[in-house]
Amino acid sequence: MINDEVKQIRERIVTGFSINRIPSKEKDWFIQFAKEEFCDDRGFALKHLIDFYNGLIPSGIEHVEGTVLALEERVKVLEEANAKPIEKKVRKSLDGRTRIGEK
Repeated sequence: MINDEVKQIRERIVTGFSINRIPSKEKDWFIQFAKEEFCDDRGFALKHLIDFYNGLIPSGIEHVEGTVLALEERVKVLEEANAKPIEKKVRKSLDGRTRIGEK
């Protein structure tokens, strides 16, 4: 009975995790980061980096895309404002001269 419980617990414990094809410079950085910041707990260091990425760039780059769309709308409004012709008002003075000014 105790052996069955121990076996079940051991089956639930993940003892290894491997990621291949990591450049050695980045691997060394990650190992050092985990050692300094998380007492060599690489799993928690990875979780921290994932949480940071998800917080900084939620769901891909939604924040950046939203900012770009807002800027595009602003540019569109400014272009429309600049595209409107300025209406000129023609005024004649008593001495017969014609003056043109903005309306």
